[in-house]
Amino acid sequence: MVAQIYWLKRCQILRPGHRADGAIARYPDQAGVMPYFSNFAALAMLEEPSCFPLVERYLDWYLRHLEKNGTIRDYSYDSDLNFKTAKPDSEDAYAGTFLSLAFNYCKKAGQTGWVKANLPDLKRVARTIINLMDRDGLTFALAGYRVKYLMDNCEAYRGLADFAELLESLGDRDASYFKSMAEAVANGIERSLWNRLNSCYHPSKTGWIRPGVNLKKFYPDAACQIFPVIYGLIEPGQARGSNLYQLFNSYQPNWLTIKPPDYPWMILGLYACLHGDFGKAYEKVRYAREAYIDTNSGNWFCAEAAFFIITCASLLQNRDKWLFVQ
Repeated sequence: MVAQIYWLKRCQILRPGHRADGAIARYPDQAGVMPYFSNFAALAMLEEPSCFPLVERYLDWYLRHLEKNGTIRDYSYDSDLNFKTAKPDSEDAYAGTFLSLAFNYCKKAGQTGWVKANLPDLKRVARTIINLMDRDGLTFALAGYRVKYLMDNCEAYRGLADFAELLESLGDRDASYFKSMAEAVANGIERSLWNRLNSCYHPSKTGWIRPGVNLKKFYPDAACQIFPVIYGLIEPGQARGSNLYQLFNSYQPNWLTIKPPDYPWMILGLYACLHGDFGKAYEKVRYAREAYIDTNSGNWFCAEAAFFIITCASLLQNRDKWLFVQ
C-alpha cells in the first residue's frame, strides 16, 4: 500500500525545479492526464496525510482548467509543460467524482477554508451534472452524446449528494437544492434502469431503449452491477445488494484472477470489502501484485493503483474480521 501511494505521488506532474504542477497523470513516466482517473488517484492519496498538500494542488489544477461551462478536457503535456487537449470520455462522471474528491478532502484534511474559497467553481462543476440531466432524472454522458450510463449516473449521484452534505456542513443555503438534484438522479436510476424481471440493472438508456442484460458479459453488463453499492445507492447487506453480489460471483467467477492484457478492475476488491468478503478482497490484492505490480504491467495505471490502495485501507481497518480466519 505504501509503495503504491509513492507510485501515485510520482504520477503528479512536476514543473521545472521539481514543484508539483498539480495534474496527476496515468503513469509516472508519461504526461497524459484523464481527470476522471486522476480523481480516483487523488482520493487514494488521502489515505496518507502527508499527501494532503499534493491533493490540494490537484484540486486547484482541476479548477484552473475548467471550461466555461464547468466541464474539463483531457490533457497531454510535453517535457516543457506545453499541452494539448482532447474531448473527455464523459462529463457527468468527471464532475461527480471530482465533487466526491473535494468532499473527502475537506472531511479528511479539514480544509474548509479551501472549500469556501472555491465554492463558486465547485458549484459550477455541480451544475455541469444538472445541465446534463434529462426529464427522467438521468444524466447524459456528454452534452453531445445522449446516452445515459448506469456507472456514470451512480458517480453523478454520489458527487451531488457529497457536495450537498459539504454545503450543509458550511451552512450554505444551496445545500437543499443540490440534495434534491442528487435524489432526482437516484430516482431516475431506480425507475429507468432497474430491471425487476431479472433483478439487475440495465447498463444504459438511450431514448426509450434500454439494452438487455447478459451477466456473462463482463463489461458493461456485469461490471456495472457493482456501482450502485460502491456509490451508496443500495446497501450491500440488504436483499438487493446481496443478491447482486451473488449474481456477480456466479456469472463472473474469475474476477479474482483477471490478468493482462485486461485491466485488473481493482474496484472489485473494494466491492468485496463492502460486502464483508475480506478473504476475496485480499486474494484480489495478492493476485494483482503478482500479475500487474511485480511485472510492471502497462495495464496498471493511476486509477487501478488508487483502488488497490483503497482496498488495502479497508482490509487494514477490518483486519480483526478476517486476518486470523484465512
